[in-house]
Amino acid sequence: MSKGQIFHSTFSEYTDPYTGTVVKRLTDPSILSHHMYFYNRMTTSDGQYLLICQKRDEGRQLYTLNLHNGEIRQITEGDGVGQDSAMFSHDDKTIFYQQNNRFCTMDAQTLETHCFYETPEGWSGSAPGMSSDNRFMSIVETKQDTLPPRDGSAGWNFFALTCEAKPLCRIVYIDVETGKSHVVLEDHCWFGHTQIRPNDPDTILFCHEGPYDLIDARLWLIQSDGSRYRCCRKQPSDLILTHEFWLPDGSKFAYVYRETTGDKIENIRLMDPETLKEEILMPCSPFAHFICDKKNEYMVGDSQGSDVPIHLLTEEMLKEKANTISNDFIYLIDVKKRIEKKLCYHGTSWLAKHGNPQDSHPHPCFSEDNKSIIFVSDREGLPCIYQVMLNN
Repeated sequence: MSKGQIFHSTFSEYTDPYTGTVVKRLTDPSILSHHMYFYNRMTTSDGQYLLICQKRDEGRQLYTLNLHNGEIRQITEGDGVGQDSAMFSHDDKTIFYQQNNRFCTMDAQTLETHCFYETPEGWSGSAPGMSSDNRFMSIVETKQDTLPPRDGSAGWNFFALTCEAKPLCRIVYIDVETGKSHVVLEDHCWFGHTQIRPNDPDTILFCHEGPYDLIDARLWLIQSDGSRYRCCRKQPSDLILTHEFWLPDGSKFAYVYRETTGDKIENIRLMDPETLKEEILMPCSPFAHFICDKKNEYMVGDSQGSDVPIHLLTEEMLKEKANTISNDFIYLIDVKKRIEKKLCYHGTSWLAKHGNPQDSHPHPCFSEDNKSIIFVSDREGLPCIYQVMLNN
């Protein structure tokens, strides 16, 4: 298989038996498929094209899926393709992607590529975040010889081990146009999920990655010149804060607050990046991931059907749960009314059995035109991509 090759996906619809919502399966259940990381710009502005990863004969590659007719176009080839980090530019003309520690642009029509940055030897790059105008990118680089050895499994064993190893990580800020870069911050701490503030390319939100009871605190901010490195809030060892994202206008960022002891309160919170003032938006179900639409009128979250964090759910626990209907639903949240409702049952296994620990995570997101929600589930065997059209 080579770049530019065309495939076809036959869509299939069903009515969710619990909510009555019509759900469309977009990919073949015999081919492992998932979309990009849920806060990446993975659809075009009109909602017609979706960036996906599929595992076919020659391994995992990136493709565009035409959501109108099912045409799938392969856009990468070779090894080392970043399978969840690609994104469309704000004008849909360019695709940003990663391959073998090289960060590149691709013409969305001709597939012509240009690599603007390469991670130095001995380091690995990940977690790209983009400025609103696509001029700047932030990434995390990790010194490979400071990481613990992997045990070869596809499970979550690495999560605590990596955190406890305190690998040497750094945040790198890259000018996409010139290729110039500089190190914003470097420390023996596992960094993750850099996100540049919308309409403010100098402010970066990122996390100290790892199990909630092992990290010092998850939520951090820093300026692109390395100044104002600040912890957003204290985090006792019985509190989970996840999965943070910027509101579209950059005024605040949102996250889920979950207590693991006592009353086990769970709610959605917002924070002003300048004052660090925290606001409780509303109670919520046990979301593993959530995000808002492009107007911040709605949010979508994937309930994991358990108040046990994903990395602590054993295969035995998940297999036992798979025999029952739990709270594994996609929820739609009306931000103004501050209410949530079940949209559909995602029924994913959450199991790390497909080769990547996050392959079966729903990672719901809105299309750029705000007309649909897209998520992943392995309820039919291999992970597939599903879509729900919204009445708005």
